[in-house]
Amino acid sequence: MNERDEPKAVPADPTQWSEKSKRSVAFEFTREYEDIRYSCWRCQSEAVFSASDQKHTFEVRKANISQQRILCEPCWKESHRISVELAHYDEQWAASNAKLRTDSAFLNQWLDLLTLSETYAFKHDTAKKNMLKNRRRLNSIHATGLRPVAGADVEG
Repeated sequence: MNERDEPKAVPADPTQWSEKSKRSVAFEFTREYEDIRYSCWRCQSEAVFSASDQKHTFEVRKANISQQRILCEPCWKESHRISVELAHYDEQWAASNAKLRTDSAFLNQWLDLLTLSETYAFKHDTAKKNMLKNRRRLNSIHATGLRPVAGADVEG
């Protein structure tokens, strides 16, 4: 959409919103959705939360009406891919952490992905990152044949 384009509008049907959104103040006065321009939080590119996309988001997907877009479409797609991949790492860890705790490649990849996720406005998972850093440190200590400091081998 060019800067000179007028925002497009589509009719809103608040009766189709989620129950929580129906209890909001917006329920009483929202009659249409208009295109909303914003800058992507990650890449700073200009993006538009289109009126038709808002209608689908709030009336079909039942997202909360107070939801705002912060990522452009390409960044959102990448953040979704990262989210799926992180869930896969969590599942692998839950199923086989006794084996994976010494797998440096696994630990490094998981830590790198957690760090990358923070650049997409994910909540920082400091506890998990610290656990992975400690596992890597302990693995390197064990690899050198040195004994870890008492109490340093925190199970995770």
